[in-house]
Amino acid sequence: MKANIGSNVALNGTITNASLHYTFTPCTWCSTAKDIWNYIYFQGDTLCFAVECTTNINDAIVTAYFENPSTKKTYKAERLEKINTTIYGFSLIGSLLEHIYDDTRMKVPCNTWIVLPFVIHITIELQNQKATHSIANTAYISFSK
Repeated sequence: MKANIGSNVALNGTITNASLHYTFTPCTWCSTAKDIWNYIYFQGDTLCFAVECTTNINDAIVTAYFENPSTKKTYKAERLEKINTTIYGFSLIGSLLEHIYDDTRMKVPCNTWIVLPFVIHITIELQNQKATHSIANTAYISFSK
């Protein structure tokens, strides 16, 4: 399996932007971590993945989830698609912040970096065989005018 990650994926499963650096304008009304997560959520930015398999997986059962490697909290991928030999999907950055990162650890003003280490776990079940692939990386969020 060949895997790619990034911030944008095309409808054919090709990562079109491999960057994991997200920049937002500072939130002037945000006073809590939850405010920042909601602000980022409504910007619509995504953390995407694409996996190219060696066999057709249209009939496979595929699952994918994101994990915070520090806390082991997980969140199911919000979008998951299969096209012939390609699996792709994503979750919104704001959703990941809300569901797998601890608010107490992440209380930061909108003028600093947020560092988000993550692991994406993808499982493919086909004809009584199971394959799992994990992708570990780090996303970075910054705020700039």
